[in-house]
Amino acid sequence: MRVDGPEHAPAVVLLHGFGGSMHWWDRVTVQLADRFRVIRVDLIGHGSSAQAAAACRPDDHARAVVEVFDHLGVNRATVVGHSMGATVAIAVAEASNSVSRLVLIGEGPDASTFSLPKVTKVLRVPVLGHALRRFAPAPIVRLGYTTKAFAAGFRFETAFDDPDQLLEDDRAVAFATFRHCQLGKEAYARARPLDERLRDLALPVLVIFGAQDRMWNPRASIARYRDVPGTRIEVIDQAGHSPQIETPQEVAHLIGEYAIADT
Repeated sequence: MRVDGPEHAPAVVLLHGFGGSMHWWDRVTVQLADRFRVIRVDLIGHGSSAQAAAACRPDDHARAVVEVFDHLGVNRATVVGHSMGATVAIAVAEASNSVSRLVLIGEGPDASTFSLPKVTKVLRVPVLGHALRRFAPAPIVRLGYTTKAFAAGFRFETAFDDPDQLLEDDRAVAFATFRHCQLGKEAYARARPLDERLRDLALPVLVIFGAQDRMWNPRASIARYRDVPGTRIEVIDQAGHSPQIETPQEVAHLIGEYAIADT
């Protein structure tokens, strides 16, 4: 966990996606911390967080985030999530009355608008997947991200202060975490799609997609979210699946503008 910004400023909580860490928000944080209390959390089994094989469903992540709220005395916050972190953000809102607004980045309502990478199916196979994740050469790992996590041609090496950050974050995720987190997230949306959960929550929601997202179908996902009352949609033309990395200034502006309206 890391906290930046004035202690008594409005709270903005940033949740990274699968295989990431709090550092995926570094360049957004520096643009928000002058006027918000920015709270970043490494989700279970990611970054510097403890590994937990089975306990990494969205509800498990949400309980950990609510514990952070309690520890920091947060009773009102805009919660922002990218990819898997967006699903966790919804789970946090279901678990805590402290969530006043949601910002969901690069996450569709359910598997019907998702394109599961072929390699992911292989990586989930217990013995084979474990070996591949442990011994895959760095160029192969990077290739996996460049073909799905960003728009074509994006140079992610310059997107982090540490050019090896993406690789380090991927290596930090154990095989059991990799498998259980993904299966748990899918089961959560299968039980009730995210757009249905948002209708029940009845919170203001900002949905952000990169027009060049290669993991989710932005148009199909947006069509579903548009039917949820109180939802605002923003599409960033030059971004792919990870707008907070690809276009941090634009994402920070959208988050800041949206969160300040709650004060």
